[in-house]
Amino acid sequence: PSGAPLGVGGVPFASVECELSPGTLLALFTDGLVEKRHQSIDVGLRTLLELLSRQQGPLERTCDQVLAALHGAPDDDVALLLARLRDRSPHGGSAGQ
Repeated sequence: PSGAPLGVGGVPFASVECELSPGTLLALFTDGLVEKRHQSIDVGLRTLLELLSRQQGPLERTCDQVLAALHGAPDDDVALLLARLRDRSPHGGSAGQ
């Protein structure tokens, strides 16, 4: 369900549980990353999804590339947190971040 942005306190929200596969990339970000004054937020969201879908390397490098591509000089505060899920099975590899 949609709700208030992360970090906004004092408003009701619903929690959701979902299963994610090993290797899934989870991105948490502020609207300043994807929203620009002169374009729709949908453009920024699509661009972010395209950038993340092409990245397979270290998460630090991915963050740097996304930030560079979306904002040279942001109009707003920008935060981006990426996490990649690891395989937790005893025989799963140790690859991941």
